[in-house]
Amino acid sequence: MNTNREKPAAPQGGTVIITGGNAGLGFEAAKKIAADSGGWHIVIASRSMQRMEPAVQTLIRETGSRHITAMTLDLASLDSVRRFADRFASAGLPPLRAIICNAGSNFAQETRATDDGVEATFGVNHLGHFLLVRLLLGQLEEGGQVLVVSSDTHDPSAKTGMPAPRYEHPEIMADPAASDRQLAQLSPAQRGSVRYTTSKLCNLYFAYELDRRLRRAGRAVIVTAFNPGMMPGKGSALSRNFPPILRFAWNYVMPALRLFNSAVRSTKQSGGDLAELLLKHLPVEHSGTYWDGPRAIPSSDESYEEPRAKELWNWSSARTGLPAEL
Repeated sequence: MNTNREKPAAPQGGTVIITGGNAGLGFEAAKKIAADSGGWHIVIASRSMQRMEPAVQTLIRETGSRHITAMTLDLASLDSVRRFADRFASAGLPPLRAIICNAGSNFAQETRATDDGVEATFGVNHLGHFLLVRLLLGQLEEGGQVLVVSSDTHDPSAKTGMPAPRYEHPEIMADPAASDRQLAQLSPAQRGSVRYTTSKLCNLYFAYELDRRLRRAGRAVIVTAFNPGMMPGKGSALSRNFPPILRFAWNYVMPALRLFNSAVRSTKQSGGDLAELLLKHLPVEHSGTYWDGPRAIPSSDESYEEPRAKELWNWSSARTGLPAEL
């Protein structure tokens, strides 16, 4: 959405798509990118136009950029992802230079399914983004970037307080009933937490396998994964599916942890770090790296298990009706 009557000149930086860019981490990243002198056109992609419209107006007002567009995208619907890709291709926007896979869900109270019958945490956090990136790769410019927001919760050694991920064959992770059986000994809230940390591990498998396959295909596209840290507070949309007591603690109590723990951050801080990862224009040699805020660090040992990454890639390709090879 751009409500200015005069059509602004095309920006020099190209277009960046930010999923979930109307709130939290994505919004703060969009704000910093919009204010950058490189002149990016930003596409905010989220489910609700009602929520995106005021976010876009705020970004325009606070940054002075007129190159901000809202486009509906529901990552819980593969048809919605396909419609978004088609609309983007015909929108006449500047060349696509970056995709930031930021949107995420954490269903802490009950097992949910996407429109396609996929367990919702896995479906939104992994499968929807997988399809989105695959459909847009043909439009992504050489030298372009794919940034995948993961989390340090994928790594038990990070001691985030979240349970360790439990990777299973994708057919099990994607099937709500099969996933419930696999996690039957856990409470609904614990199941939700395990599914979330597992989806963040899947984000890394996707990022690393995408990097390998792009290199084999001779594409000069930079793929990075990003850990924003824990971001409690009302600025984060992640708590919307939490039980009321936990949501209150997340919004009003846990932000105080920033005073004692550097892994606890604000959405503004981490959004700025995410934007900077895009704006620093990493050379292609840095593709396939994992960033903790502003620093490149190793991810967990488990995240480098290439057979799992291939298995997840091949299953996801088949599930979305795409060839495995790029």
